[in-house]
Amino acid sequence: MKAITLPAYQGNIIRALRSLEIQEKELPVLNSDEVLIEIAAAPVNPSDLAFIQGGYNIRKALPAIPGFEGTGKVIQTGSSTEAKNINGKRVSFFSQSERGGSWSTHIPVKAGDCVAIGNELPDEQAACFSVNPFTAYAMVELAGEHGSKAIIQNAAAGQVGKFINVLAERASIQVINIVRKEEHVDMLKTAGNKFVLWNQEEDFLQKLKELASSLYARITFDAVGGEQSGQMLGAMPDNSMLYLYGALGGRTLSEIPATDVIFSRKSIQGFNMNEWKDKLDSNSFQDISTQLQELFSEGTLKTEIQGSFPLAEYEKALMQYIRGMSAGKVLLLPQK
Repeated sequence: MKAITLPAYQGNIIRALRSLEIQEKELPVLNSDEVLIEIAAAPVNPSDLAFIQGGYNIRKALPAIPGFEGTGKVIQTGSSTEAKNINGKRVSFFSQSERGGSWSTHIPVKAGDCVAIGNELPDEQAACFSVNPFTAYAMVELAGEHGSKAIIQNAAAGQVGKFINVLAERASIQVINIVRKEEHVDMLKTAGNKFVLWNQEEDFLQKLKELASSLYARITFDAVGGEQSGQMLGAMPDNSMLYLYGALGGRTLSEIPATDVIFSRKSIQGFNMNEWKDKLDSNSFQDISTQLQELFSEGTLKTEIQGSFPLAEYEKALMQYIRGMSAGKVLLLPQK
């Protein structure tokens, strides 16, 4: 098998990228609960870039194969019933195992980390199915559980943000969108999103507070961190919750209003999609997967893809993604 290999973690993204190389490796011997997937497509995600820089919460023994997500066909299985049940099937997967990565031609994955994919979902959509759609689904579900009539979200021009807008509308929940680039305001409004704020406009905080109050937005999903966490928490009504699920703006939170936390009963909690998934029974997860696949099949949900590259052109692929993440996902095609 061929795999993009990381010899050492590099804090500088360009140095990290240039340190990568393609190597020939032996196919792994499967554990009983694993399947071997011939990978058709794998995306480049922000978590992958953080990983190769050594800034992600997962660190693998080096040399390591990057990539957590992808799609392909199960060509071999371990001895467990769960593994054998998906033999020969197309699957989407998410795996952070030491034993492999999705930036390769093949990967061993626990059967429980695979989602069976119908033929109506093309590889480019299936490659990005295991993380962002379920993340957005979970967040809209959390908003309903909190009794919030509206959601505040930043990084709204990203793929999770777009999915949240679609799923929230179906649940009759309003969304206040915050973007970091002025051009994204028109982009989101053209797509039918009513409430879009640019975080650099002069009266941003005042507008955010007014909207949060009038729409009764008691829940925020924060992919940025930094000072924006405090700004969003401060804008919300009493008894509100901020869920942090990313750190695009830095590794620390700031501007958290202490009096709001103490006297207004506002709180902050981390959101981890894997932990949410682990709380579901297999039938519930399968029902959600079926719902989401139907939304993709009918075109209601769609992951934007800005480019696809053979494995050998990984450097070009990564540079394109780094230069414009909001333009859509970049895919690696290991069999090309």
